[in-house]
Amino acid sequence: MALGGSFEPRPRAFSLTPILPKPGGKGRQWIDFQHDVTLKDVELAARENFVSVEHLKRFTTLGMASDQGKTSNVPGLAAMAAIQGKSVPEVGTTTFRPPFVPVPMEIYHGHHHGQLFHPLKRLSLEQRHRDAGAALGEYGGWLRPAWYGPKSGPEAAQDEVRMVRKAGGILDASPLGKIEVMGPDAEAFVNFVYYNTMKTLKPGFLRYGFLLTEKGVVYDDGVLFRMGENRFVISCSSSHAEGVTGMLESWRQDGNDPDRIFVHDTTNHWATVTVTGARARDMVATLGLDLDISAEAFPHMTFQETLWGSVPMRIARVSFTGEISFEMSVPASKAGALWDAMIEAGRPHGVGPLGIEALSILRAEKGFLIIGKDTDGETMPHDLGFATPRLKKKTAFVGDRSLHSEVGNDPDRRQFVGLSVPEGAAPLPTGAHVVEGEKPKSIGIVTSSYQSPTLGRPIALGLIERGEARIGETVTVWHLGARVKATITSPVAFDPEGARIHA
Repeated sequence: MALGGSFEPRPRAFSLTPILPKPGGKGRQWIDFQHDVTLKDVELAARENFVSVEHLKRFTTLGMASDQGKTSNVPGLAAMAAIQGKSVPEVGTTTFRPPFVPVPMEIYHGHHHGQLFHPLKRLSLEQRHRDAGAALGEYGGWLRPAWYGPKSGPEAAQDEVRMVRKAGGILDASPLGKIEVMGPDAEAFVNFVYYNTMKTLKPGFLRYGFLLTEKGVVYDDGVLFRMGENRFVISCSSSHAEGVTGMLESWRQDGNDPDRIFVHDTTNHWATVTVTGARARDMVATLGLDLDISAEAFPHMTFQETLWGSVPMRIARVSFTGEISFEMSVPASKAGALWDAMIEAGRPHGVGPLGIEALSILRAEKGFLIIGKDTDGETMPHDLGFATPRLKKKTAFVGDRSLHSEVGNDPDRRQFVGLSVPEGAAPLPTGAHVVEGEKPKSIGIVTSSYQSPTLGRPIALGLIERGEARIGETVTVWHLGARVKATITSPVAFDPEGARIHA
C-alpha cells in the first residue's frame, strides 16, 4: 500500500465460545460465587421440579447476592436449560435489577444533594435587586445582594457605607427570622429559652438577647418582640430560622405543656424593608402612615403595628448599622410596592439600596457581632460582654448550669474585643492568629476585618484570651508566616455613645 493511498480494513473472523456449566460433569462447578451456588444445586432444583427460572432463583438464592446476578444469572439459566434440553430463551430469564450494567457512583447518593439537599432560598424582591444591578451571593442560605452597581465589590461596598453614614440606605432584610410564640405559657417559655430576662418585657417593646445551647454556648442572637400578653415574635439570624424553630419545638415538648405553647415560623410570610440613616425618618414619612414616628413618640427598641393603606405593617425601631433605622415588615406579596416607594423616597436624598457587604462593615464599625463569624463553638455570653444574666437571673434557662462549670469560669476564656493597626497599615487578615511567647502560641483569632471608610482606617474584631482586661495592650498578629503589631481596643469603633441610633 502506497503512503497516502486508500485503506480498507480486512474483517477479522473470530468467535467467542461461552464457558457454561455442563450437567453431569465431575467435580464442583461454581455458578454463584457470592451465594455458594453450584451446578449440583441447580440439578437438585430440577429434580425437585423447581424448573421455572423464578422458582430456581428462590430455591437456590441464585443471583440474589449484592451483584444481583451480574456474574451468575446466565450460567445458572444455561445450566437449567441444558438439564431440560432446551435453549436459554425457551427457559426464560429472571428480572434483572440494577446493577445489571455498570452504574456511576454518582448515582448512589440519590437526589438529596446540592440544591436538592439544601435549596437556595430566594427573596420575593430578587428581580428588583437584579434590575438595580445587584451582585447576588449566598448569605446564610439566601441569595441576597452583596452590592449594587458596576463597580468591584470592595469599592461598591465602601461607597454604600459612605452613603449610609451621610444620608441613608435601603436594605432587604426579609430573611430575618420571624418566629411567633403564642399561648398561656408563652411568657415563661421565652424567659426560659433566652439567656436574658424576657418576662419583664412590655408589649410594644423589643429586647436583644441570646439563645444558648445546653452547653451554654451562644447559638443565636436577635431581638424579641412582645406583641401582647401571650404573644411574642423572635427575630433571629437569617441563617438560623429553621434551627431556632426546631430548638423551640424541642423545648416546647420537653418539660412544658405543648397545648399551652405554640410555635409558628412566619419568616416567609413577611417581607422586611429596612431604611437606615439620617434621612430614614423623612423617607418613612412619605408613606403617609397614621403614626407618630418622632424620636420621642417612637423611641429606639420599640415597635408598632399599623396600616399602610390597607396593607398591615409591623414597623420596628431597631438598628444593625448604628444609624436611626426603621424595619418595616409587610406581607411578602406587598414587598415590591414598599421597596419601590422607599427607593423613590430616597432618591432626592441620595439614598439607594444597601448590600450585605456594606452592612457587614457598618455593623463592625459599631462592634455588632455576627454569630458564627465573631463567635465559635465555645463562645459563651459573658465572653461577649453580657455577664449580668449569668450572675443575676433567678429563674432557670437553657444552658444556665454550663455557664458556671469549670470551663465557663476559666479566667483565660477568649473574649470579644476590637483590634486596631498603625496608621497606613493594611487590614488584618480574617482568621489570623494573635500569638505570644518566644515559641508563638495562639491566644486568639481575628474574626472580622475591614477597611472602614467612615474612620479612614482598618478595623477588626476578634476573640482573645482575657481580652477585656488587655484593652490597650499591643499584641502580635501572625498570618502565613508574617507578623504585624495590633492594639486591643473596645469593639465599638464608631459612635460609642450611640447618639445616632437614638436621633
